Amino acid sequence: VANLSPANGDKQNHLDNSQQTLAAQQARLQHLQALLDAQKQKSDEIRKKMADALSGFSSNELTVTQKNGKVYVSMQENLLFPSGSAVVSQKGVDALSKLAAVLNLNPDIQIQVEGHTDSVPIRGKFQDNWELSTARANSIVRILINQYKVNPQSVIASGHSQYDPVATNSTPEGRAQNRRTDIILSPKLDELYQLISQ
Repeated sequence: VANLSPANGDKQNHLDNSQQTLAAQQARLQHLQALLDAQKQKSDEIRKKMADALSGFSSNELTVTQKNGKVYVSMQENLLFPSGSAVVSQKGVDALSKLAAVLNLNPDIQIQVEGHTDSVPIRGKFQDNWELSTARANSIVRILINQYKVNPQSVIASGHSQYDPVATNSTPEGRAQNRRTDIILSPKLDELYQLISQ
């Protein structure tokens, strides 16, 4: 019987260690879930604030949607730009001013500005749809930063040309939907990333 005691003690220590490890993992998962819930709540708040701020614009000019924890403000070409141009119209500037007002009150948002085109080759000032989509994204970023003082460290600009369509390019209506700029808003997830990388 005396010979069994050390083995039993080792098993008990192993069991205690396993229970402690399990408890630590459960606490970590609960914390992770709380962060994810907080992200969703923040995303819900951003979507509502953006929808309220931009309520004066029609659905064929812009939409505010939510997907994968992010808020998408999708602005159509007819709101922002003359055809084939990267110069923002006055109505587009007005929409960006309302968007920027919400962003400046919520500084913990990452802002991604994505330019998109249809599949019709561009003629004139721009070499191709890549250049046009990128120039449009840059124009919007400059307005947000220079005119409305949005934090430049929170903003990313990119152009996707014709390669991320939301509708068919085989109809005029589909091409019109593809000519858009998506402003994608997501809560900053520094704490979440730190937790995941541990």
